[in-house]
Amino acid sequence: MKIDPERWKGDTDEAVTGIFVRAQDPDGNWQSADIWCLEPESLLEWLRSRGGENPYAENVVGVLLGRGHLVKKEG
Repeated sequence: MKIDPERWKGDTDEAVTGIFVRAQDPDGNWQSADIWCLEPESLLEWLRSRGGENPYAENVVGVLLGRGHLVKKEG
């Protein structure tokens, strides 16, 4: 998973959600980062990491974290 450089401040003291995952920072180093810092694609990857897939719930999380819809409706 990758951290969005626009959201990454380089420290983990300022948690937005309090949910931390391991992800690569903009320099390629592995960090513990709040899920708020993840790129949208990585956020969706994390949400589905345990085998789940619920586009409605994934979009709700995306909107709540300021990412908009993570799953685009086809057609």
